[in-house]
Amino acid sequence: MRNYSMKPTKGRKRKPNIRTFIQENFSDQEWQSFDSKEEIPAAKSEEMYRSVLSHISASQYNKTLKRIRLIKSTRYASAACVTILLGFSLYLGLNNVSNERTANLPVKQTGTSAIKSADTWKTISNPSTKILSYQLPDYSFVSIYPRSTIKFKRAFDQKFRNVYLHGKARFKVKRDIARPFSVYSEALKTTALGTSFTINTLGSRISVRLHTGKIVVANSEAKTRLMYLSNAGSTLVYDPISATTKIIKPLKIAETAPEILKHDGNLIIMKNIPLSKVFNQLHVAYGINITTDQNEINNITFTGNVDTVKDQPEDILKVICLINNMTFSKISDEEFFIKRSK
Repeated sequence: MRNYSMKPTKGRKRKPNIRTFIQENFSDQEWQSFDSKEEIPAAKSEEMYRSVLSHISASQYNKTLKRIRLIKSTRYASAACVTILLGFSLYLGLNNVSNERTANLPVKQTGTSAIKSADTWKTISNPSTKILSYQLPDYSFVSIYPRSTIKFKRAFDQKFRNVYLHGKARFKVKRDIARPFSVYSEALKTTALGTSFTINTLGSRISVRLHTGKIVVANSEAKTRLMYLSNAGSTLVYDPISATTKIIKPLKIAETAPEILKHDGNLIIMKNIPLSKVFNQLHVAYGINITTDQNEINNITFTGNVDTVKDQPEDILKVICLINNMTFSKISDEEFFIKRSK
């Protein structure tokens, strides 16, 4: 049994503290220098001994517990960070793989896509008795005649502008060098860049008439070129039965020469003057009457000069009849009759 002596407390009283209590009351130096003849009872000494051990054990236990908690918290935080980083990396990796697989997979055609694909074509018909005007997706214009129909894509391709015609229609094509404009009409394919033309399939033959610009007409079935049209007014006629083609050229309209009629003193100057007007000039200048069949002198003109002082009426009439294959008869000095020679 251990015996302990109680050491007197020095100084002013203060609130007990385990650390202070141990330093002040249980210092080895003070303990060795302290001399007490009074012995502490064995029971009390044993109680103090157990109390000291209990406080020391509790202090050590609390410190150890704090360290364990700190270590655990640090480990948990580190584990959480590592878990988050691993999860984020795994997500990125899986996402990239998913994107790559999705990019490489073929696109599945759905029912909606099929409906849109089938709905790209548009048909315009004209059941009325009047011409129907319509603007195409490329801003070209088409005049659809009665009992005629055209079909085309709602949005033309990037390389071609194709229209299918049954009947008769006139096209005024907007110029686009990068995308030719083609009209398929039965066996013919008419291609242009920017021009106007009319196609007619109503009947046993197909006709293509050029109005402005240039077009190329080919056989769409045999894939052969038929004709290149560049003269406005030219018409290509194709017979599907005999597979023959002919070109009808436009009629040349003769230019009407200007009429010139002048009076210079006794001189009458005439150029491209209709014969009926010439006879009227002779009537005024000489006082003579000239009778003829108007139908026989239609489209006949006279160019020449008449000197009313030097030239006689009979001499003038002889010249006119000679150059126009006609004859005249003198009924009197003031009356003449002219007719065509047989």
